[in-house]
Amino acid sequence: MSSGFARRGRAASWVWTASPGCGLNGRLEAEFSPSVREQAVSFVAGMADPASRYPCSSIEDDFNYGSNVASASVHIRMAFLRKVYSILSLQVLLTTMTSTLCLYFESIRTFVHESPALILVFALGSLGFIFALTLNRHKHPLNLYLLFGFTLMEALTVAFVVTLYDVYIILQAFILTTAVFLGLTVYTLQSKRDFSKFGAGLFAALWILCLSGILRLFFYSETMELVMAAGGALLFCGFIIYDTHSLMHRLSPEEYVLAAINLYLDIINLFLHLLRFLEAVNKK
Repeated sequence: MSSGFARRGRAASWVWTASPGCGLNGRLEAEFSPSVREQAVSFVAGMADPASRYPCSSIEDDFNYGSNVASASVHIRMAFLRKVYSILSLQVLLTTMTSTLCLYFESIRTFVHESPALILVFALGSLGFIFALTLNRHKHPLNLYLLFGFTLMEALTVAFVVTLYDVYIILQAFILTTAVFLGLTVYTLQSKRDFSKFGAGLFAALWILCLSGILRLFFYSETMELVMAAGGALLFCGFIIYDTHSLMHRLSPEEYVLAAINLYLDIINLFLHLLRFLEAVNKK
């Protein structure tokens, strides 16, 4: 990730279409390929570049900060992984709880369906928190407070979207996302392969997905929706592998917030694309 989130270029594109059966003037269906959150975090990835890191570290006696996590001592590696996956677990937990509340209470669902502009508020909130994180990424505990704010905005966004889907489809997507993420994480961490060489291809595929999302506005079809959803899900499976490899081989031990954001966004985007895919399959 030496070239950073800027090169990832997850541009923003929100598409709303109406279909019968839910909400005002029918059901609102949100396209998340790619989403505003992708652009937000892409702005931060440049912070992973060694040239942008601050020169001093609390562990500089044990670790050369210009190196990566994989070359650090065992206790530093384990401490880094504990921080990353603890933060990630809390992010996923907050998102899951927020979505569950929105699904469980009918009054909240009704309010969400009657206030589609909220999605823009949440998106802008995410961008604001990400921008603040880029300026304060090494200021502890401020960076964690900003991370919480960003996660809350993302959780509200996901909660907004899941209210538009059937609970059965949501559960399927959740289980699939969990299984895929755990499987890919275990595979990547124990693998000896260098996955960094796939970065350019993943970023190129992401831009193709962006352009396809724009074309979908003018040439929508159920088949196209199915293909794009499947392609997006596969793409973010690739990003999970790439970012898991990068957190060990391209990040320093004190970039745990950046690593958690990367993986969190990969999980969210995989989940949302699986939602779209399962919905498209059911329509078939």
